Amino acid sequence: MFDSDRFVAACQAALVGTNPAAGIAELLTVALREPQALAAAFAAGADKPGVVPLFRSESLTVAHVISAPGSLSPVHNHRMWGVIGIYAGQEDNHLYRRGAEGLENDGIRSLRAGDVFVMDPELIHAVANPLTGMNGGLHVYGGDLMQRPGRSLWDPDSGAEEPYAFEKVLAYSARLSS
Repeated sequence: MFDSDRFVAACQAALVGTNPAAGIAELLTVALREPQALAAAFAAGADKPGVVPLFRSESLTVAHVISAPGSLSPVHNHRMWGVIGIYAGQEDNHLYRRGAEGLENDGIRSLRAGDVFVMDPELIHAVANPLTGMNGGLHVYGGDLMQRPGRSLWDPDSGAEEPYAFEKVLAYSARLSS
């Protein structure tokens, strides 16, 4: 059985290591060996999309993330390292980099059940669920995901970079996913 309190405590302990993201990637890899245990632990919230923080502090966020079928987020950044572990479904990360004339496509990273993805603090991406069912994952970030200063998102129509605002993310996501 997956114990979210024990997992959060292990993530907190990993923060004191020389490479916290690598330590947390290892913790996620172990947890994902039993995807059914994760699905059972989060079954109560698995029927609706959202980001549910299991723990938040200035140095760490651990969240259970569910994405709706066919959903697409706007392009955004986190301005901190992150580690994503998928236990159900698929998450496609459309990667971008800054170029001379704005954002440039930098490929795609598809994650399926059991996959772990370590994100660099400068990563820029959009997240999609290409399947017909919900996906589920654990996301761990090296800071407070909800209150990180300096985050950006990109207007899906104009491509203009703007300050990150959760309300805009929801509005853009609804438009992109319809």
